[in-house]
Amino acid sequence: MPGTDRIRRRFERTPGIDLPGDNPNMPIGKFYLQVQPDVRALFGTAYAQLKNPLLKGEITYDEIHKGPPWTSGGDFINVKVDLPSKQVMGVGTYHGIVDVSYYGIGTGHVIYEGGFSPVGVYDGWNIPSMVNGPNYIPSTAAWELAAYKQTKPKIQKADAFIFGAEARDIPRMLRSTSQTLHTSWLNLGGREMTRLMQPRKVADNFLNHQFGWVPFLSDIRKLYRTHQNSVAIKRQLTRNNDRWVTRKKVLSNETDQNIWSKGNGMSVEPAGYYIGTLFDAGTSPTYELKEEIRSEISAVGSYKYYRPEFDPDMPDYNSAWSNLNRDLAIYGARISPSNVYRATPWTWLVDWFTDFGGNIDTITDWAQDSIVARYLFVMRHDTREQVFTQTLPFSGNHLSLQWSAKMEGKIRKQASTPYGFGLEWKFLSPRQLAILAALKLTRP
Repeated sequence: MPGTDRIRRRFERTPGIDLPGDNPNMPIGKFYLQVQPDVRALFGTAYAQLKNPLLKGEITYDEIHKGPPWTSGGDFINVKVDLPSKQVMGVGTYHGIVDVSYYGIGTGHVIYEGGFSPVGVYDGWNIPSMVNGPNYIPSTAAWELAAYKQTKPKIQKADAFIFGAEARDIPRMLRSTSQTLHTSWLNLGGREMTRLMQPRKVADNFLNHQFGWVPFLSDIRKLYRTHQNSVAIKRQLTRNNDRWVTRKKVLSNETDQNIWSKGNGMSVEPAGYYIGTLFDAGTSPTYELKEEIRSEISAVGSYKYYRPEFDPDMPDYNSAWSNLNRDLAIYGARISPSNVYRATPWTWLVDWFTDFGGNIDTITDWAQDSIVARYLFVMRHDTREQVFTQTLPFSGNHLSLQWSAKMEGKIRKQASTPYGFGLEWKFLSPRQLAILAALKLTRP
């Protein structure tokens, strides 16, 4: 992986298995026939074929840093796969309840001494390919812009500039909504049905709601909250101005559960007629393979911004001009590339398919607020766990056995420059480099 300079691998094999290509038949139990109260005869051995000679595998990509103490970090990847460490479960002695005949031995009930091993459940878990394969390494690409946007300091708390620019659309929004309500009222009153739900009408009303009323009401709420908390907002921005501030954010936390297979029957070894004589009459073994996938994406960054109007050491900090500039900043009334872009018609359609608007926001942060990050990381932790359960209805003792296989992937990605992800040092402008030099932020 780019940005890492060390790779470490670790594998753990099933005891007694030396070669990755081995598929040995491992003895897991013995069958006896109880022909007399104190006489029993061995008539068979149960085996389980191990398709996965490896039990564990792990690979780590990281960087070597000076230490201890270690005061710096970098890109990091870890992929780990664990198959069931106890491949044979439920070891014990199980007695049959019906008499069977075995040629050359006689008639009696079956006794099984041993355990059980799943058949084919985890055959697809090829540890070497899972650990080394790029398809199993988590990716942070889709979350890098969100990591910057959701952890950076936000000086602008409302969108007054955009609200004013979009105010011209209010009459059209009101007219479209009133027409829809009027038509709905006529339909409810028993008039002849109109084409209220024809595709064009539905699309117009969706756009009017999604990109008209929703942003409009959101802007009003932001303006109201900013007005209510303006004194506290200015105080906090003044306190944090030109200081390093650490911010953390959980970007996503999702869990998904699926049942891959479920039913009646045996998915463990040994199976067959003689095992069936151990079960209660009229019962059947059951099995279930359930998978749970968890994914958590988070970000952490240490930022600094500088705005002269929030600098209490400036001689004109208490002047009317500075107070006006502070209001323009927090209410979002400044003329900036970000505000001009978002006030331009149909840019919402561009942002529906791309991150262009987010890139404009980042440029504004650099140019107007001098926002830089001492460090910025986005982290992702994925876990995939498959739990297989086999229930065996032994006479007088229904047994439930469970095996679990787990795969974990962790990645930490560092922003390529103090100005966030997606920009290389060689493309920084002289002004950006000068800001970094003044802050003693150097290229790693």
